[in-house]
Amino acid sequence: MNRFLTRTIKIGKLTISMIPYEVVFLFVGRRRIHVKTIRFTKGYPYKRIAIAAAATVSVMTAITLIVSNSGRPYNDDDLKRNLLNAANFTTERDDQKLMIREHRVRRGETLSHIARDYGVSMDTICGSNNLTSYDHLSEGTLLKIPNKDGILYRMRGGSTIVGIAQNYRISLKKILEQNNIRNPDFIAVGTTLFIPDAKPQNIVSGFMWPTGSRSITCGYGWRRNPFNWREREFHMGLDIRASYEWIKASKYGVVSFAGWLGGYGRTIIVAHPNGWKTLYAHLSRITVRNGQYVKQGQTIGKSGNTGRSTGAHLHFEIINRGRHENPYRHLRKGRR
Repeated sequence: MNRFLTRTIKIGKLTISMIPYEVVFLFVGRRRIHVKTIRFTKGYPYKRIAIAAAATVSVMTAITLIVSNSGRPYNDDDLKRNLLNAANFTTERDDQKLMIREHRVRRGETLSHIARDYGVSMDTICGSNNLTSYDHLSEGTLLKIPNKDGILYRMRGGSTIVGIAQNYRISLKKILEQNNIRNPDFIAVGTTLFIPDAKPQNIVSGFMWPTGSRSITCGYGWRRNPFNWREREFHMGLDIRASYEWIKASKYGVVSFAGWLGGYGRTIIVAHPNGWKTLYAHLSRITVRNGQYVKQGQTIGKSGNTGRSTGAHLHFEIINRGRHENPYRHLRKGRR
């Protein structure tokens, strides 16, 4: 990444990084991290804007900021490393009352657009309506859409709620609570149950491709610096060909960061269970927020050319307990 001469001050759990014409505040909380970036135009007094910006940070009631002329080289990877190490996956609270909504598919609508409009995953809509494809929707189809992720299951002859729980690997207690069932032995055939967090049986295991394209323009490992061919650098992820296209969460998790990350441009970091994280960089648009839970395949943003980039694409990383791994080894299927 580009290196900037930056003044950095650390006060407890708060880190303040002052890059020319930009001040970044990073506060590490118990459940999540808080990032605030303030940019200003050329010519405005640097020290004055840094002190004024510090006073606006909601995580502290007062900050005394002293800027000296001494500093050390600081780069975007330092801030990225702090973000990746700070926020881990925590279990989602589920106290929302179940509601079933209906939607009639209109001409030109796609499953991803409908899922985004209703705030659920494509898996929820597919599983609840027995759809066989993520890509094809017939105009006029009536969809039943729950207001939270899971699937609607219609009881058939010979099926039992215990068998359903085992099949979908969902807690029996959770299914009973969600459907207010007192006696699991007597559920009439044709009854519609909501199975929380369940996914269609053909759901992708592990990590799914975040883009429709599987064309890799730059792989994981050592490469020539695209901005200076005399230098070599280690590329931490994959560059996937994607020209301003919608991207999807590669795996279920919680958004631990969504915003501007220096040379990475608009960036999203998603924390997954068991210490895994994924990073999506150089985005043109972000459609999720910090702390939001996302399902595998849910639209989270749009690829782009922000930050240190030579053209529209998606930079994608997979991190396992703080260590980068080659994403290609974890993605399902191969290149197209």
